[in-house]
Amino acid sequence: METTIKAQHNDPAHAKREYLAFALGAEHYAVDLLQVQEIRGYETVTRIANAPAHILGVINLRGRIVPILDLRIRARVVQRADRGDHPERA
Repeated sequence: METTIKAQHNDPAHAKREYLAFALGAEHYAVDLLQVQEIRGYETVTRIANAPAHILGVINLRGRIVPILDLRIRARVVQRADRGDHPERA
């Protein structure tokens, strides 16, 4: 779930801020949209041996090695074995 939320405050420093909202299980979170570099679709990752469960691997993004994390596992919303929505990650 990707949603942009606009929050308005009386303080001009916080006026019309936008947030990217997402859900991890039943919990909902939001990140300041100015902190988001880009939103990409899922692609195959290069797995890393002996990496923690929440690190799925890395991708090459325009010449930069970028770690791919599963925040559901990091936040303990699901266990690694429960990730059946992307078979290539199993």
